[in-house]
Amino acid sequence: MNWFDAEAIIAAFGDWAAVAVAFIIFIETAFIFTSILPGDSLLFLTGLTLANSESWLPDWAGFLLIWITAFSGTQVGYWIGAKIGPPLIAKERKFILNKATLNRTHEFFENYGARAVVLARFVPILRALIPMLAGISKMDYRRFTKLNLIGATAWVVVFMVPGYWLGGIEMVKENLEITVLLIVVGTTMLLPLEILRDRLVKSHKARKTQLGK
Repeated sequence: MNWFDAEAIIAAFGDWAAVAVAFIIFIETAFIFTSILPGDSLLFLTGLTLANSESWLPDWAGFLLIWITAFSGTQVGYWIGAKIGPPLIAKERKFILNKATLNRTHEFFENYGARAVVLARFVPILRALIPMLAGISKMDYRRFTKLNLIGATAWVVVFMVPGYWLGGIEMVKENLEITVLLIVVGTTMLLPLEILRDRLVKSHKARKTQLGK
């Protein structure tokens, strides 16, 4: 089975698709080395599957199960960063994890902390990397958890609900790949656009300050 093909995964597990997807979502959000799995596509197609099949698992339970694993996987990512990151940095590693990286990470979370945790949820790989970096930079745990609740909820709603409600439309069924691609590309741009907007605002304020002197 091709683990990068969301449709193949859904088809392979049949009535257990929602449970299988919940497990995949957990490992995709918790660990860097599994963050390349097709989480976005799986959420959309699972919503569609729940709407169009008579599984033993109630629709609401499928949504809830996947939301729980999306949230808990990211919490694990934070814990990994908090527990494993500092010891590696203390060993003066020259690659990836070092004090310079830690300083840049602190600076990044100072500027984009809340937005990064929420919006990175929509960017493959980053949704596993950002929680780990938040743990490494010792972002306040309660604050991170609140932001993770928001991010996990938004992610599940944005991808699963359209799949659930639009899945019955014939045109959507016939153009699944294009539909999923459009949603994925659109949401992936949220974080880069927010960072660009923030930099433009800061640049504009800096110019106004200079002109005022």
